[in-house]
Amino acid sequence: MTPRFRLSWFLCSVLSLGLDCWAFEEGNPSNRETLWQEFMQQGQRHREQRRLPEAEKDFLAAVNAAQQFASADSKVASSLNGLATTYHEQGRYAEAELTYRKALVIWETVLGPENENIAICLNNLARLYQYKGQFAQAEPLLKRALAIEEKLFGAGNLEQTKSLDYLGDLYAAQGLYPQAETIYRQSLAIREKTLRPDNPQLSISLHSLAKLYFRLGQYMNAETLHRKALLIRRKALPETDPASITILADLALVYREQGRFTEAESLSRQVVFLLEKALGTEHPDLAPALNNLADACQAQRRYSEAESFYRRALALNEKFLGPEHLDTGKIINGLGTLYFEQGNYGKAEPLYRRALSIKEKSLGPNHPSVATTLNNLGQIFLLQHRYVDAEPLFRRALEIREARLGKEHPDVATTLNDYASLLRTTNRKSEAKAMTLRANGILAKNRANKLANQSIHVKTLMNSQKSN
Repeated sequence: MTPRFRLSWFLCSVLSLGLDCWAFEEGNPSNRETLWQEFMQQGQRHREQRRLPEAEKDFLAAVNAAQQFASADSKVASSLNGLATTYHEQGRYAEAELTYRKALVIWETVLGPENENIAICLNNLARLYQYKGQFAQAEPLLKRALAIEEKLFGAGNLEQTKSLDYLGDLYAAQGLYPQAETIYRQSLAIREKTLRPDNPQLSISLHSLAKLYFRLGQYMNAETLHRKALLIRRKALPETDPASITILADLALVYREQGRFTEAESLSRQVVFLLEKALGTEHPDLAPALNNLADACQAQRRYSEAESFYRRALALNEKFLGPEHLDTGKIINGLGTLYFEQGNYGKAEPLYRRALSIKEKSLGPNHPSVATTLNNLGQIFLLQHRYVDAEPLFRRALEIREARLGKEHPDVATTLNDYASLLRTTNRKSEAKAMTLRANGILAKNRANKLANQSIHVKTLMNSQKSN
């Protein structure tokens, strides 16, 4: 038995797959195939259960097992793709990118430049870039995936909808809302043409459009589409269906933004209940649901309850994802905002600083999410009359938002208004006036866009309902 085979046998025994070491021996390709499949299936199960360290071990073992077949076998690429996705979910973005690229090179070598697996890997890599705020790198990968799918399956094929959804998400993340709506509607049209009206896949497009209208402040339209998506899924799937729970959570966010805090809290509690029913009380997927429930309580100024939910969410993320994971940083930021709203700046500042450190480490110094925390810190310093500390934070937040989101994005207006407050306080009134005027222009333009989009949407929705 070679050293490589001995290592694989050791991994097999550690992971308790119950397979004998003879499966690795030369001359047993069918046994090696079975073993590789076991590693891959167990890795996928552990990923779905969010047992990410175990999933990582499984996929590493799968990579090692796949390497027994050939130096550039497609099984190696599949194993690497699974491993890269696990790294991504662990917040290990540099390792994820490197591993996705290794998988891509192998698949391109073995299968040629136009294959379904290559499109899948391109989508995964693009999603990673989007998550890191590297939008320019993500878009050509998604468009290449779409071109591959069109060549393989034909234009308007159902296989293209996932890539279209991802491209729509990318545009929405950049504040390119008209482009996002066009792409989402293209995806919806394909699904409506191909599928029955009660197929759960239709809910994917409806949910994407609902989230877009939520971003635009079109809460009634968002609510309508969320409810339609939820109805389709619940007719076909159990109440613990993960996508249904996600839609329910997003509907709660709509209620919260409408000031319907009691309804938002009720739905958020239902989400927590369903997740606990499906996953148990100690699972990382509970953390964002608890975070949303904390937000609902915070909106009603029930700060003690909100803090307890934030801290439970934080404990889950620190346990399962680690103290430096990006999702942990988001909850820390929310807890900081809780203290900020109570005027407890001494507690809020270190939390914002910790969140900022995590975001910069995970996403780089120029991500829009980094700008959000910079703006939060700037507000604290402004309220504490620490103007010298506040100004560079507002300036940096403004630069990031203009560069990454565009100069007409509503988040730019937020920073302009905060910066203008500082300038007025420090007797720089002409600069403050210019910033306020610019902020008002951005907000007015976005309100006009919301009304225009709403009119288009209502007409389209009415036609869609007539056709159904």
